[in-house]
Amino acid sequence: MANSRADEMVLAGSAPTALPGSDPIAHIHRGTSFIVLVDGAIVVYLLATALATMGYLEGTIGSVFLGSGVFAGLMIYSGYRNRKPWAYWPAVCILFLASLLFAILAFANVLQALLSGIFSGLLLAFLMGWAALGSSRRAMFHWHPGYRMGYLNLNPMDSFNLQDGEMLAACPSCLAVLAIQPTMLGHADRCPHCSAPLVGQELISKYNDEEA
Repeated sequence: MANSRADEMVLAGSAPTALPGSDPIAHIHRGTSFIVLVDGAIVVYLLATALATMGYLEGTIGSVFLGSGVFAGLMIYSGYRNRKPWAYWPAVCILFLASLLFAILAFANVLQALLSGIFSGLLLAFLMGWAALGSSRRAMFHWHPGYRMGYLNLNPMDSFNLQDGEMLAACPSCLAVLAIQPTMLGHADRCPHCSAPLVGQELISKYNDEEA
């Protein structure tokens, strides 16, 4: 029963999941695996489009590049989804590369809107910027020791010196795994990684109404 507390971990501010044996790291990993797959497909598509525009993807060379890119992306996704140690950092590279490409597209759309005076492209720029921020955040928490140990199926509890009343939970914004005291959290408490509030205003208002 040493892991009974870990089995009760939930995302901060969210309802407990009904899945038995679930934990924040498994939840984060499932979501990140899907993003690695999507980002990998987008990276291959954007790079292929750019190279095709420059005339580098004609004939056999183009087929080999596309086939190799798709194969490498699927291999990394499969390895990451199955928590293979070798796929950890390649998946991070995909996330960072996708974030960089999204940021370039966002900047290009903003620049085009300013030069042409047609601001309809700002919506796409906003979406690309949001995607860049999301992918970069997903990549950054791979440096968190709790997530890395959870990915490798080690015991993440060993990386935290939990005090009485503390538990592990994930930041609702960047999903970094944190040691918190649920009864002591307030609106002023923020994540040390992304500086976002750990408790939403809606939840605070709900408990204030109940106390009143």
